Amino acid sequence: MKLRMGRILTGAAALAAAAVMTTGGSASAYPDPGFDWDHIFGINSDTPASGVRVYAEENGDYISVCDTAKDGYSAKVIVGEDGYSGDSYGMTASGGKGTCKTHKASDGARYNLEENNGVSLKYWAKGGDNYAYFKNDH
Repeated sequence: MKLRMGRILTGAAALAAAAVMTTGGSASAYPDPGFDWDHIFGINSDTPASGVRVYAEENGDYISVCDTAKDGYSAKVIVGEDGYSGDSYGMTASGGKGTCKTHKASDGARYNLEENNGVSLKYWAKGGDNYAYFKNDH
Protein backbone atom coordinates (compact mmCIF):
# COMPACT_ATOMS: atom_id res chain seq x y z
CA MET A 1 0.00 0.00 0.00
CA LYS A 2 2.89 2.37 0.78
CA LEU A 3 4.34 1.82 -2.70
CA ARG A 4 1.01 2.59 -4.37
CA MET A 5 0.50 5.73 -2.26
CA GLY A 6 4.03 6.87 -3.10
CA ARG A 7 3.34 6.47 -6.82
CA ILE A 8 0.09 8.41 -6.52
CA LEU A 9 1.81 11.25 -4.67
CA THR A 10 4.70 11.28 -7.15
CA GLY A 11 2.25 11.39 -10.05
CA ALA A 12 0.25 14.20 -8.44
CA ALA A 13 3.42 16.20 -7.86
CA ALA A 14 4.47 15.72 -11.49
CA LEU A 15 1.05 16.88 -12.73
CA ALA A 16 1.18 19.94 -10.48
CA ALA A 17 4.65 20.84 -11.74
CA ALA A 18 3.54 20.43 -15.36
CA ALA A 19 0.50 22.64 -14.75
CA VAL A 20 2.67 25.39 -13.26
CA MET A 21 5.08 25.24 -16.17
CA THR A 22 2.36 25.35 -18.85
CA THR A 23 0.38 28.15 -17.21
CA GLY A 24 3.38 30.32 -16.37
CA GLY A 25 3.09 33.97 -17.27
CA SER A 26 4.08 34.92 -20.77
CA ALA A 27 4.52 38.35 -22.23
CA SER A 28 1.57 39.59 -24.22
CA ALA A 29 1.03 42.48 -26.57
CA TYR A 30 -2.38 42.83 -24.97
CA PRO A 31 -2.00 43.58 -21.27
CA ASP A 32 -5.03 42.61 -19.18
CA PRO A 33 -5.29 44.30 -15.79
CA GLY A 34 -8.88 43.05 -15.46
CA PHE A 35 -10.82 45.62 -17.47
CA ASP A 36 -11.42 46.84 -21.01
CA TRP A 37 -9.08 49.66 -21.96
CA ASP A 38 -10.64 53.11 -22.45
CA HIS A 39 -8.17 53.95 -25.25
CA ILE A 40 -5.90 51.90 -27.50
CA PHE A 41 -3.51 53.72 -29.83
CA GLY A 42 -1.36 52.42 -32.67
CA ILE A 43 -3.76 49.84 -34.10
CA ASN A 44 -5.65 51.55 -36.92
CA SER A 45 -5.07 53.84 -39.87
CA ASP A 46 -5.78 56.96 -37.75
CA THR A 47 -2.66 56.26 -35.67
CA PRO A 48 -0.35 54.20 -37.93
CA ALA A 49 2.35 53.25 -35.44
CA SER A 50 4.99 50.73 -36.40
CA GLY A 51 5.81 48.19 -33.71
CA VAL A 52 4.14 49.96 -30.80
CA ARG A 53 0.74 49.95 -29.13
CA VAL A 54 -0.30 52.19 -26.21
CA TYR A 55 -3.18 51.41 -23.85
CA ALA A 56 -4.84 53.87 -21.45
CA GLU A 57 -7.37 53.24 -18.68
CA GLU A 58 -8.56 56.42 -17.02
CA ASN A 59 -9.80 54.82 -13.79
CA GLY A 60 -6.54 54.21 -11.91
CA ASP A 61 -4.49 56.05 -14.54
CA TYR A 62 -3.09 52.90 -16.16
CA ILE A 63 -0.83 53.58 -19.15
CA SER A 64 0.84 50.66 -20.90
CA VAL A 65 3.23 50.59 -23.87
CA CYS A 66 3.76 47.33 -25.77
CA ASP A 67 6.22 46.18 -28.42
CA THR A 68 4.26 44.57 -31.28
CA ALA A 69 6.98 43.83 -33.84
CA LYS A 70 10.06 41.65 -33.98
CA ASP A 71 12.24 44.36 -35.49
CA GLY A 72 14.96 45.09 -32.94
CA TYR A 73 13.40 48.38 -31.80
CA SER A 74 11.95 48.95 -28.32
CA ALA A 75 8.49 50.50 -27.97
CA LYS A 76 8.47 53.81 -26.06
CA VAL A 77 5.93 56.32 -24.80
CA ILE A 78 6.16 59.73 -23.16
CA VAL A 79 3.10 60.71 -21.12
CA GLY A 80 2.38 64.41 -20.57
CA GLU A 81 -0.43 66.44 -19.03
CA ASP A 82 -1.98 69.73 -20.09
CA GLY A 83 -0.76 72.70 -18.10
CA TYR A 84 2.49 71.08 -16.98
CA SER A 85 5.88 72.06 -18.29
CA GLY A 86 7.94 69.10 -19.36
CA ASP A 87 6.90 65.49 -19.54
CA SER A 88 5.24 63.63 -16.70
CA TYR A 89 7.08 60.36 -17.39
CA GLY A 90 8.31 57.96 -20.04
CA MET A 91 8.40 54.17 -20.39
CA THR A 92 10.14 51.64 -22.61
CA ALA A 93 9.08 48.06 -23.36
CA SER A 94 12.58 46.75 -23.98
CA GLY A 95 12.10 42.97 -23.91
CA GLY A 96 11.21 42.50 -27.59
CA LYS A 97 7.97 41.64 -29.34
CA GLY A 98 5.11 40.89 -26.97
CA THR A 99 6.53 42.73 -23.97
CA CYS A 100 4.86 45.63 -22.21
CA LYS A 101 5.67 48.22 -19.56
CA THR A 102 2.87 49.64 -17.41
CA HIS A 103 2.49 52.37 -14.81
CA LYS A 104 -0.57 53.31 -12.77
CA ALA A 105 -1.55 55.99 -10.25
CA SER A 106 -0.69 53.78 -7.28
CA ASP A 107 2.95 53.58 -8.49
CA GLY A 108 3.55 57.10 -7.15
CA ALA A 109 2.68 60.77 -7.52
CA ARG A 110 4.23 61.26 -10.96
CA TYR A 111 1.96 58.52 -12.39
CA ASN A 112 -1.21 59.91 -10.81
CA LEU A 113 -2.73 61.90 -13.67
CA GLU A 114 -4.94 64.84 -12.77
CA GLU A 115 -8.67 64.23 -13.22
CA ASN A 116 -10.53 66.20 -15.92
CA ASN A 117 -7.24 67.09 -17.54
CA GLY A 118 -5.88 66.36 -21.00
CA VAL A 119 -3.22 63.68 -21.41
CA SER A 120 -0.88 63.64 -24.40
CA LEU A 121 1.05 60.61 -25.57
CA LYS A 122 4.08 60.55 -27.83
CA TYR A 123 4.97 56.99 -28.81
CA TRP A 124 7.27 55.24 -31.22
CA ALA A 125 9.34 52.15 -31.99
CA LYS A 126 10.53 51.74 -35.56
CA GLY A 127 9.62 54.71 -37.70
CA GLY A 128 8.43 58.18 -36.85
CA ASP A 129 6.77 59.64 -33.80
CA ASN A 130 3.05 59.13 -33.20
CA TYR A 131 0.84 61.36 -31.09
CA ALA A 132 -2.43 60.78 -29.26
CA TYR A 133 -4.53 62.73 -26.79
CA PHE A 134 -7.39 61.94 -24.42
CA LYS A 135 -9.20 63.65 -21.57
CA ASN A 136 -8.76 61.90 -18.23
CA ASP A 137 -12.36 62.40 -17.14
CA HIS A 138 -12.85 59.45 -14.77
